[in-house]
Amino acid sequence: MARTILVLGQSGRGKSTSLRNLDPAHVAILNTERKKLPFKAANLFKMEVRPTTVKETLNTLDKMAKGTNCKIVVIDSFSAFTDTLLAEARIIKSGWDVWSYYNETLYKFFDSVKKINDSGKHCIVIGHEEILEGPDGGDRVVSLKVKGKEWSGVIEKEFDIVLHSFSKVLSPTEVQYKFRTQTDGVVPAKSPMGMFEDIVIDNDMEIVINSIEDYDA
Repeated sequence: MARTILVLGQSGRGKSTSLRNLDPAHVAILNTERKKLPFKAANLFKMEVRPTTVKETLNTLDKMAKGTNCKIVVIDSFSAFTDTLLAEARIIKSGWDVWSYYNETLYKFFDSVKKINDSGKHCIVIGHEEILEGPDGGDRVVSLKVKGKEWSGVIEKEFDIVLHSFSKVLSPTEVQYKFRTQTDGVVPAKSPMGMFEDIVIDNDMEIVINSIEDYDA
């Protein structure tokens, strides 16, 4: 059973680095950041596309859903995609039509993610976090960063699993990078009960995928 996985966190918290131990032969990367992956073996990931437009991004996602050469599709990052989307929307639309176009295209994006998942491939979406005010002015909460109000604070519902990526400085020369697999009331982490041994795990996507496949076997 394939899963949709969201990885969110602040910049520099190990989100992209978590891909380092995946088998490059089985991974297709939609690199909307158009930056080199931040680990030594990044050049081994040959199935990589760097789209420059929204149309190219959506077309590539559809091709990845239909293709059979990979088991995992990574979109790095959702944040870069939405930046491009909003920039394009402001060029071709005006007034409220900007946001109508933006929201409609995001629906298409998530439909493409679901098509990838329906085709039997895990789909990993990486994005930056933002802090939102809690309901009725309550405590602040963390969510995936998105432009506009329609999707704010609700994108996490589109995914089976949400992992919050964070780091902890242990010494001047050592930093620990982790994933949180269940919410603490502030971050929106979630996963099926018993899928992972601990609430906090190493930020290693190979461990995540293996845990998913063992759970769903």
